[in-house]
Amino acid sequence: MEKEQSIEPRLPQGELHRVLRVAAVAHGLPDAVLVTGHALLRHVPGDADRPISPARVQDLADERGCDARTIRSHIRRLEAYGLVVDRSAGGGRRMIQRRRGRIVVLQGIDFSPMLAAVAAIERAALEAEAELDERRRLAARVSELKRQLRAIVAIDNDAAPRAAAAVLDACPRRHRGLPLHELAALVGRLEAAARLAANADDERAAGRILLSDRDDEIVRPYTTEKDENPVCRAPRDQAGGGADALRHITLDMLAAVLPFDWRIRIETSGGAVSWSGMVAAAYERAAEIGVTDAMWAETQAALGRTGAAVLVLLADADSVGRQGNIRSPAAWVRAMATRAETGPLRLSRNLFGLLHRRRGVHGPCPTPTAPFHPQTWRSSSCLAT
Repeated sequence: MEKEQSIEPRLPQGELHRVLRVAAVAHGLPDAVLVTGHALLRHVPGDADRPISPARVQDLADERGCDARTIRSHIRRLEAYGLVVDRSAGGGRRMIQRRRGRIVVLQGIDFSPMLAAVAAIERAALEAEAELDERRRLAARVSELKRQLRAIVAIDNDAAPRAAAAVLDACPRRHRGLPLHELAALVGRLEAAARLAANADDERAAGRILLSDRDDEIVRPYTTEKDENPVCRAPRDQAGGGADALRHITLDMLAAVLPFDWRIRIETSGGAVSWSGMVAAAYERAAEIGVTDAMWAETQAALGRTGAAVLVLLADADSVGRQGNIRSPAAWVRAMATRAETGPLRLSRNLFGLLHRRRGVHGPCPTPTAPFHPQTWRSSSCLAT
């Protein structure tokens, strides 16, 4: 017995507690078990040859403020991971006896197995920390992808956003507790849905000619129809009611009434003012002025994505908070969307009125009409930015 005790090295209390913390990381010990382990180590005699804690279960329970059965459960958990061995006497008695200042009997919970496996525990702790960091990274990536897909679903109704909505519905509501392999698979599915939606958006953008890509000087085709300028009209991604609502509204006219914070949003995200940037800025600003996701969806169904963006812009730019006339922008947006479902809606009148107030013009702003022969036409001073 004396020979076996002399082989085991003596370690200071600080080192014992450090190794226990590393073991908790390596094995994923609950905090309550770790606290019980530290309480046991505090009772290890400083002059003992082996790290044996003679603390009684009831004393630990009183110290922790819990039931004795809880302490026994924690000790069994430490034994299950191979960190301790119960060297109590018969009946579970734990004691320490001294003779002439030296320990002659020490019985209790022995932490020698933990000290013997310090190297293996440290390697396991490093692997556990690496896995934890990877799980945190994947969980953050899942949250980011979910936000992107929700934004895409909210501003579009095409097939790709519908597929993205299906992927979002299939996602677990709480993903941070998932195992590493399940988190990695979830990230793969969300990234695939995000790429599909982005590719669909790029295809639509490639086939669309925006006003910002055109010169101010254009040549009208020879026609007898008195329709609006086909180059200056908004992108035709909205329904028929949205096309009527946006008649005679151009991107330059909307840029002229953009509030300062809208312009900052658009320039920060994409640089020049464009229809896509306008829609994105309107969707972000809608929530700030009280337009809920349900109201945005109703407005988009009635006027299309671009029509909903223009409606939110007019409501915000002409609000009382910006020295305008609309006291409740959210209620005005809902009322105009409801009116668009029952009859034609012409937002150009609201836009012209806003332009007049901005520039101090009291006369009517003429709308462009098509002549009967080809000619060069420039934007009138009333429509210039």
